Amino acid sequence: MNCWRARPARTGSDVAGKCLVIQEARLGDLIQSAPLIDALKKEGHRPVLLVRPGIAVAARSLSLADDIRTWPGFGDPGEDRPLAGRLSEARAFVGALRREGFGRAVVLNHHGTGIMLARLLGIPVAGFDRVFDRTGDGGSPPTPLSGWPGYLVASSRGIRGLNRVHLSDMWRGFGGVPGAASLPPPSHNPAGPVVVVLGGRSPYRRWEPESILALVRNLRRIDGGEIILSGSPEDAPLGDLLEREAGGGVRNMAGKTGIEGLSRLLSEAGVVVSPDTAPLHLAALRGVPTVGLFFASALFFETGAYRDGALSLVTTMECYPCAGEGADCPHRSCRNAPDPEVLACLIAGVRRGENGRTLGEAYSRRLPGVELWEAGLSESGLLQALRTPRALTRERILARLMRRFQWRYLAMSEDLPTLESELEMESGDPSLALSDDSGNLPLSLWLQRLGEGVALYVRLREQGVEGTHRDKMIDRLASDFPMMWPLLHHLEWVEGGEGPLSPLVSASRALVQEASKISNLGGRFAGTIATNKEWVHVAI
Repeated sequence: MNCWRARPARTGSDVAGKCLVIQEARLGDLIQSAPLIDALKKEGHRPVLLVRPGIAVAARSLSLADDIRTWPGFGDPGEDRPLAGRLSEARAFVGALRREGFGRAVVLNHHGTGIMLARLLGIPVAGFDRVFDRTGDGGSPPTPLSGWPGYLVASSRGIRGLNRVHLSDMWRGFGGVPGAASLPPPSHNPAGPVVVVLGGRSPYRRWEPESILALVRNLRRIDGGEIILSGSPEDAPLGDLLEREAGGGVRNMAGKTGIEGLSRLLSEAGVVVSPDTAPLHLAALRGVPTVGLFFASALFFETGAYRDGALSLVTTMECYPCAGEGADCPHRSCRNAPDPEVLACLIAGVRRGENGRTLGEAYSRRLPGVELWEAGLSESGLLQALRTPRALTRERILARLMRRFQWRYLAMSEDLPTLESELEMESGDPSLALSDDSGNLPLSLWLQRLGEGVALYVRLREQGVEGTHRDKMIDRLASDFPMMWPLLHHLEWVEGGEGPLSPLVSASRALVQEASKISNLGGRFAGTIATNKEWVHVAI
């Protein structure tokens, strides 16, 4: 495995030491690295955060680590310098890091530069230690990934719609420190302004200007507090227009704050509302209540605000989350919900200190096309609970079963909520029930066949079947038991069937038992199971 397993905290030279954390992604991903960095500190490591120059100022202003470094300019294509000079600078950079005596490195991104640097340092590497290529060199099978990096690739390249594990928790798994994260204390400032973020990195994650104006006007009428508009410099003209049209009590700060100023602005807010995840992560880092608007390609299960009580309003369209950024979408109608007046009521409730359950009970009937989810921390990472009840679908049941399987398999941990409580989180109502009225295959039989397929796969792995015979058996499993395709997608397509056997056996047995338990819950719940959506996600 290329990730460290969770283990009891130890003391002495085997724990203390410099750990290089390589984060090459954008601002939102940078902030989501904070739980990992904090956990490494608590385990006795001294994390050194290596980032791209473009986000170094943000990393330092947010104090994400005590020691923050940047890549030198040898990799910047905008710099017009001879190749020899770049190579010389690269050698000096690697040599200086070697002399510092790092004990290990955690590579958070599926990117060749960070992986190559970690290899050149000649120290143990957690996280990505190779690039996973879909086809491999010359059409050969791809070099497999394992552990949490393997799951991260699998969840982003095929089973994303079923993923129920937050990115911050995956990255903590990279460092071998899963479990409950340490979060800042919640901040409740009912006198603070409502900060409305106008846009984000992607134009497909923006509300329509008319909807934002309606929201601002309704907030002024319903809540009465100050509203601050935030965003990038390109959002400034829209902010000016909204400030003029909305009247008093609205202040446009779009494009007027750097990261440090934005952090101060958000930390003083009563609630932050955003379709862009970076401000949500920044507000969550400060313990501030958030309402995330999730449509297009942003998936709240993996990148929602990482804090207790964070709320997410999520489109119910079957195409969500869309591929790419939604550029090929002919209508983009997911951006038309929720109704601005209802959203204003929800925001006002959050500012008053009301929780997601209370708000869901009050407004669920006024949220057609939208679900309200509330985040909560647990020993198995951040969990999301639906607050606007909806019938369980096979896809939702499968997603929860797979989350529980992955946590057991990758973290070797049984620190999970009860199965019943997770199903209630997924349905939003403990009185909803499982029924065999599924439209094609009775649910009990579907779950039974899922268990049979998983048991057959484990037997295949235990017997060490290899070569052409193995390939045929895997193809047959995928054909005869299509409901187990998420497991095959991760364990076979990404891990190449080379993951550790012992945790696989343990996690699979639990999955089989839980599938059987769900099929027998009958009278415990009362409702229907919607027709499955397997055809949407088939990856094998």
